[in-house]
Amino acid sequence: MKKAELSRVVAILADAWQIGNPIVAFPEECCPKTAREGMQIQDALVRELGVAVGGWKIGCTSEYAQKLLKTKGPIAGRVLAPRIFASGATLPGTAYRMRGLEGEFAFVLGKNLKPRQRPYTRAEVRAAVAEVRPAVELVDSRFLDWLSVSTPCLIADMGCNAALVLGNPIKRWKTTDLTKAPVRMKVDGKVVGEGKGGDALGDPFLALAWLANQQRTRDGLKAGEVVTTGTCTGFHKAEPAAKVEADFGKLGKVSFTLVKIG
Repeated sequence: MKKAELSRVVAILADAWQIGNPIVAFPEECCPKTAREGMQIQDALVRELGVAVGGWKIGCTSEYAQKLLKTKGPIAGRVLAPRIFASGATLPGTAYRMRGLEGEFAFVLGKNLKPRQRPYTRAEVRAAVAEVRPAVELVDSRFLDWLSVSTPCLIADMGCNAALVLGNPIKRWKTTDLTKAPVRMKVDGKVVGEGKGGDALGDPFLALAWLANQQRTRDGLKAGEVVTTGTCTGFHKAEPAAKVEADFGKLGKVSFTLVKIG
């Protein structure tokens, strides 16, 4: 993408992120055509916003999500550090237009996964994980209608991340088969979605390997970063005021409250 086109589209996105004005669509001349161009815009947007990155989200790791967004594989987006919260947080529901909820497994990296030519294996990325945590991703889009734009546009928009809420570290995760672990999403006490860890690309660790291999040709992944691996509970839109809980059975829970302001 040419410098002038990149600058224009980043300015549009930065305005949406900072002020909140939704985007109908990018101008045709600066609309990304490929996932690579989408990541190019995302890189520049991070620089423009000047906010620390706390980690990554991997989207479209389930068949459900891929059908919803009409994609053929996963996508990646940064999670900004100020948008990562601990379980029990209270968030302003009216600050998010969509308030999409996804229950998923998140990894905290204990080691760098550096750029290199050779692909990373599942065993290698698993060995780099320091913690596994229950998580709920709060999904939002800077586009007025996220289902009407292309996948590269969604990638440019940080993969539609709005916030990430993390539960306590899961004990004995090394001896637990995450693929079979049940996950239930509840809103105001009612189950609105459920699934298992294997819904995320067959195995959350395979999702992590996918991201590590995308990033091995870029800047890699860094120790301390959080990587959330994709929905196990489908996608549900919450009201501006709601009590949200993702129940991971014996592995723990993560919850937060949305409150209506104004």
